[in-house]
Amino acid sequence: MSTIEEEIISYIALTGDLETVVGQAGGVTTDHFLDPSTRAVFADILAFKTDFGEPPTPDVIHRDHPGFAFVREGSGPIEYLLRELREQRIRTIIDLGMGAVGEALDTGGTQAALPLLRLMLAQAASVTPDSHEIDYAGTGAQRLDIYRQARDNPGQLLGIPTGFKFLDQVTLGIQPQQLVVLTGLAKSCKTTVMLGMTRSAYDYGSKPLLISFEMPYEEIARRLDGFLARINPKKLQTGELNPTEWRQLETALSDPLGEQPYIVSEDRAGAMTISGLQSKIDQLEPSVVFVDGAYFLHDEISRESQTPLAMTNISRGLKKLALTNNIPVVITTQSLSHKVGARGLTVSSLGYTSAWAQDADHVIGAEAVDDDPGFYKMKLLASRIAAPQEHLISISWDPPEFEEAEVETDLPY
Repeated sequence: MSTIEEEIISYIALTGDLETVVGQAGGVTTDHFLDPSTRAVFADILAFKTDFGEPPTPDVIHRDHPGFAFVREGSGPIEYLLRELREQRIRTIIDLGMGAVGEALDTGGTQAALPLLRLMLAQAASVTPDSHEIDYAGTGAQRLDIYRQARDNPGQLLGIPTGFKFLDQVTLGIQPQQLVVLTGLAKSCKTTVMLGMTRSAYDYGSKPLLISFEMPYEEIARRLDGFLARINPKKLQTGELNPTEWRQLETALSDPLGEQPYIVSEDRAGAMTISGLQSKIDQLEPSVVFVDGAYFLHDEISRESQTPLAMTNISRGLKKLALTNNIPVVITTQSLSHKVGARGLTVSSLGYTSAWAQDADHVIGAEAVDDDPGFYKMKLLASRIAAPQEHLISISWDPPEFEEAEVETDLPY
């Protein structure tokens, strides 16, 4: 059975891609290799690259290391292999360090143990690649390439499409490291709108993770299936389908949607905190996270729920999740009726804390239209890149579909 170290060396030799391993994203050095034989192979690869400007081929490596067996099919993508290699290195540092700290503590007390503990922690931290610092002065050419692409492709989305044309136009898509807050009064179809966003993300090729504190999986699945098969979800629940509708349902559900998974987590207890959400992200590796009913989350810092302090800490934590995992995080939370005045839903209507608006890159509101069932104002209440604006959408169930129509009025805020 191959080791992680052998798989990484095989990846370099078979693909010629050394930069991913040793560059900012990987940050791997010879110190990461614990096996002396694989460390020697990796050292020779680095030396060859220095001398000749490219990594050696498998034939070159075999001449110097005839006993090395290349792995043609690794246990995962290179990103996974690098993460496992760093984890292996950190574990070794901690195992050795804790042994040394324990001996120092027994013989010399805390004063002898603390310097060793600090050294162990510093070494463990150094294993993670230092990829978050960017030289602005030296990266102008790269930014120019990005701006040139934007010039040559006006209106091109920079992130995951939301499924709503007007939102895509003003936000350019849901982008990595963004926190997007979807709000509204109770029963304003926030979850239905979010489900539309999850399906749009999936159709785009993303791997969504949906955690709902508002709706059980069975109801989520019925709504998604209803939109997919164009059948009222209520009929799926009651079984009152005519032959044509049943054929539509069979056609829609007979084959898998796509190659990537669409994950709905029913482990609400395990995802009730920010650290629980991080564990889910580590375990499932989604490309976008949707949290329906974020105000149900429990704050680990204050040990409170649904208080202003708890919601402020949770808002900050959700933004940090987006930043540290380099993925978008989209949440729903309630607005409060006593904070909705004559102007209707505004950014001040958000419940519990003002941190939602402060931390979010976009705050989107869903507001029912009085005396016009099925119609909603979709409002961009606040955004880092666009002015407040609103559009009219309709949500119908026979068949299930969204429709959009621009509202051409001046906004009062």
